[in-house]
Amino acid sequence: MREHQREPIIIPRWVLTVKYAVFILLGVTVFIASSPAVDEVTPDWLTPIWGIGISVSAVIALVGSLTQRLEVLERWACAVLASLFLVFALAPIVLVIQGDEDRAMYSVIALGFALLPIARAAQLLSRTGMRHG
Repeated sequence: MREHQREPIIIPRWVLTVKYAVFILLGVTVFIASSPAVDEVTPDWLTPIWGIGISVSAVIALVGSLTQRLEVLERWACAVLASLFLVFALAPIVLVIQGDEDRAMYSVIALGFALLPIARAAQLLSRTGMRHG
């Protein structure tokens, strides 16, 4: 690998905070309006719970992103967020397998959303490992 490819990308804390605020809004939206792709492959009662999970995880990640001292909260919340977004990405894939090719784009978008918390969790884990602080 070239040396410039190994250099870390510095992200200002306020960008992380804004990203988590958008995720909170997404979770609230899913709670209120639902997600048709997820509704089609899971029971109807699961989607609002999933939306709450996104919002709560995003709130915890937002609090954790405010200072370096609280990054342990952000690390675990990012892992949960990534898992929840991967569910969002897998639901349309199930529909594509069942013959609904129009849902493929939803999976691509959801995977894009999932990459944000996955990348941040990986960055925090590489810096701190599995220790708690």
